[in-house]
Amino acid sequence: MTDIDKSIAVLSIIREADNAPSFQAIASRGNFTAEELTDVIETLKDQQLIFSLDEETGDPLSCRYLTSKESKQKVDLMVADYLAELAGEGRLYFAYGANLNPDQMYRERCPGSHFLCRGLLEGHRLVFNSRSSQGGGIAGLERSPGDSVWGVVYCLPVNGHTVLDQNQNQAGQYRKIRTAVKTSFGTLCCDSFKTTSEGAFLPSRQYLEKMYSGAQFFGLPQQYLRWLVTLPIGN
Repeated sequence: MTDIDKSIAVLSIIREADNAPSFQAIASRGNFTAEELTDVIETLKDQQLIFSLDEETGDPLSCRYLTSKESKQKVDLMVADYLAELAGEGRLYFAYGANLNPDQMYRERCPGSHFLCRGLLEGHRLVFNSRSSQGGGIAGLERSPGDSVWGVVYCLPVNGHTVLDQNQNQAGQYRKIRTAVKTSFGTLCCDSFKTTSEGAFLPSRQYLEKMYSGAQFFGLPQQYLRWLVTLPIGN
């Protein structure tokens, strides 16, 4: 397995954004340093796959980026092919709970991972059927025809599964699953985790805020964000 192709990852983030993302938005969403992203951006511009807005400011860190009209189809095919390769290598992870939060994912759960795109898991619903050690329910999945759960697809580093598995299973509350996730670049086979059902619990305010902030940060649909806000919380 090779390291992630940063150029394709950046193209995926740009194509996924609802509006032209800024340099800082791409860097923070994708977990890239300013130095490595600068190199990638310049390469993609030289290849005429993207162009920048706001260049008159003279500050590349304040520019926003788009794919050119002529390159959109080519870029989408490039991204789709590469994501399919990552899926075949078992490198994709679908997060729908607290790991939606980039700080938790990038700093605590799996350093070296990168956001690629949003994803929709159909035939399931979001439940809080297990209790955290701090109290309050933690997010899980339950099969439910007609329902769906939004989340994000991360690319894990080469050793990422081992690290993530250890962090997720510290309390023995999760079991790994492999599932089909719909994305802008086709349906991808991703690893994820389900909780071991212990009953029905209310999530804490802190836990739900962590989920919501991550969902908002990665641009999950507004309808889903509004629904998350309506979920009841425990004391």
